[in-house]
Amino acid sequence: MSRESIDVLARARRALCLTAGAMMMATVASAQTPQAEGSRWRIGAATGGYVPFSALIRAADSNDTRLGAGPAFSLEAQYQAASSVSAYVNGTLAFPTMRLGSSIRPAVVGPSNQVMLVAGTAGVMLTADWLGSPFRPTLRIGGGLKWYSLDLTGATNQLRATADIGLGFRGVGLGPIDVMAEVRYLPGSFDQGKLPTRGIAPQAQRQNDLMFSIGFGIRP
Repeated sequence: MSRESIDVLARARRALCLTAGAMMMATVASAQTPQAEGSRWRIGAATGGYVPFSALIRAADSNDTRLGAGPAFSLEAQYQAASSVSAYVNGTLAFPTMRLGSSIRPAVVGPSNQVMLVAGTAGVMLTADWLGSPFRPTLRIGGGLKWYSLDLTGATNQLRATADIGLGFRGVGLGPIDVMAEVRYLPGSFDQGKLPTRGIAPQAQRQNDLMFSIGFGIRP
């Protein structure tokens, strides 16, 4: 990753931490039991893009092996425990491609460089209403697993742990339907030993991913 990209990611993390702290304080202060007439369940669906920021294998000649951006889709179920606090379970599917660098064996070809990434996470979703409707900021804090399905000769699928941190907003006041937009940060690692490598000692490489999504939710 270039120095410019590292600086941008560092600034994004600082902003995320500051915003998360402010939202958590405001949310805890305003949390209360939800009104009885509304459903506590919310079912949501979203679509967007998956953007990885870290190389799978860093090469000495800068010809890194890395994943490229791709489309992403997710489904989510939430249970509202208080007016501003919900528990969630999320399933995400992304379809990046792999760019092969100089640390991959030269004879490796196909059948394709496609990768299917499946993420399953759970945690807490905080919704702050201190800015008022119709738009309310959201913060998710959770964790889970990422499964990499690799369609590459000599590669092995793998399951890795991940955190799930997201910032977004939700449009309210539309009856049982709401709209949302969110940026999620899913840091984890990737086992280089699952790839057909050459000339390196495989290790667990840090893998930082972003997911941008827009979608809607329904309260049944």
